Amino acid sequence: MPVRENLLRADFTRQARRALRFFSLFSFFCLLTTTLAGGNIFLNYTIAVEAGTVENIFFTPPPKVYEEIYASFSNEAETTVMRMAFDALPEVELLPSPIARREANQKIGVYIHMNNVANDQFVEREIARLKNLDNSAVVFDVKGSFVYFSSDSEIAKKFGLVKPLYDLPKIVEQFESAGIYTIARVIAAKDPQFAIQNPQAWLTSPWTGQPVPEWVDPADAEVLAYNREIISEIVVAGVDEINLDFMRYPDKFTSAFLGLTGQEKTDNILNFVKMAREAIDSQKMDAVLSVDTFAILVWDFGRSEAALGQDINALVGYADIIAPMLYPATFSRDNPQYVLKGKSHEYSTVFLTLEKYKDVLGKNTKKLRPWIQGYYVDIEQVRDQIEAVFDAGICGFTVWDIQNDYSEAYEILSELKIPDGCPI
Repeated sequence: MPVRENLLRADFTRQARRALRFFSLFSFFCLLTTTLAGGNIFLNYTIAVEAGTVENIFFTPPPKVYEEIYASFSNEAETTVMRMAFDALPEVELLPSPIARREANQKIGVYIHMNNVANDQFVEREIARLKNLDNSAVVFDVKGSFVYFSSDSEIAKKFGLVKPLYDLPKIVEQFESAGIYTIARVIAAKDPQFAIQNPQAWLTSPWTGQPVPEWVDPADAEVLAYNREIISEIVVAGVDEINLDFMRYPDKFTSAFLGLTGQEKTDNILNFVKMAREAIDSQKMDAVLSVDTFAILVWDFGRSEAALGQDINALVGYADIIAPMLYPATFSRDNPQYVLKGKSHEYSTVFLTLEKYKDVLGKNTKKLRPWIQGYYVDIEQVRDQIEAVFDAGICGFTVWDIQNDYSEAYEILSELKIPDGCPI
């Protein structure tokens, strides 16, 4: 056997052993955390809802700094397993978009956690704030680890994943009667409960037999069927848009560990998005489809694309909106490539990343509608992000804060002047 092949195999074995050790430690930590927390926190919340003693429960993750997604690559294995020629990808025929879809990129909105969607007073307060804004929108959780409405999905019921917190058609009607555009957030491939209940669908390394914590295989037939059932029901409930989050592969596990090439990853993600488009269209509903993407994706596009499976040039053939998650806190302040002279960190990271997205998307730039950061920010930092979005020629955005505290954002939004080039 050639020396190089021996070295590659030895290196891969070492990587697999490291991954196995990491998974064992991670599993122990999760078990310990769950034990100390007294069991399934979500189910404890659901019981509180049923008892009428709802309190907001939030888990604020510490800020994270992006590193380039090279964790998904091994220099040696890259040449034999993962690297692909992106310029050889076939052209995707763009589907015609009704007027409603073309206007989705101009929406300006905020995200609401499913716990707060179940809180009538919270919903009424947000409606009062949003209804006075131009082009207002709301993003709310509909499917995560569980399905948060009374779903008739046979697969969801089979695995005990229906945990209704609110009446979906009623919530949609509440927002839309106030003129607020509704966006249903559907978490796609990061689905820990479905993985636990259906191990066959768990994303697993073919080399070690070890599953990837929390992630399902987006190419698995039952994963696709489950999500198709849920998306179809959401569309029938009357939402304006389906938003696919975690529509990618995990960035912390190498492609070699997963036994997939970059091309296979992008194909699988594209097929999932195509399924979602078909599920919407099959209901004869004019709903929009959006896909969240990593902000860092376009900073080293070919390499990051293969790691995540997010080929945005192909996705725009089926998705109406590409929604990069442009959170300045996730970018290093010490990296000069993220700095514009005389501009804040917030402005620089948002503006420069959108410019790179425009370079990649070209004529499909009109499909951009980014997320911006609503957490750990003051009023000026929110203003800088919004200014950067408009200066990049983008007309819409949504604000993310897991705790739904939009005090700073609403101060800016209440006085927001839409640029002349953005029709309302």
